[in-house]
Amino acid sequence: MLQTPEAKWRKVVDDNLVATFLTIQTFAPAMVERRRGCIVTMASSAGRQAGLASSAYAAAKAGVVMLTGHLARELGPQRVRVNCVAPSAIATERLARLPEEKLREIAAGFPLGRIGTPEDVALTTLFLASEGAGWITGVTVDIAGGRVIV
Repeated sequence: MLQTPEAKWRKVVDDNLVATFLTIQTFAPAMVERRRGCIVTMASSAGRQAGLASSAYAAAKAGVVMLTGHLARELGPQRVRVNCVAPSAIATERLARLPEEKLREIAAGFPLGRIGTPEDVALTTLFLASEGAGWITGVTVDIAGGRVIV
């Protein structure tokens, strides 16, 4: 963190936390007016456990988690649900660049013994947006293959 230039810190926070705020600020008023709606934010396990990513990214994603909780309380009376997903190691282009041995090592660190997939994240998000989650608001779901962050 001490070596992070302020401009880089601001960009990471803008790209992750401020963008989430602005997106919600754009769409939430119509949900409040209709007195129904659902928002699912995207955090990361990096925002739930120290040491998993850069401090700027971790702080921004932790901010998304906290923003989610506050919005759930604020918008709940207007029947707008707000939840968050916090993926851990997901098979993305970034992870695909790692050597196969490193990927196996990462997968072994999860009780389910594998790296998550984009489908894992999508299906959890879809559930939170569905009527099946109609009584769920203010939660962050760790999509972490059994390595739950407490």
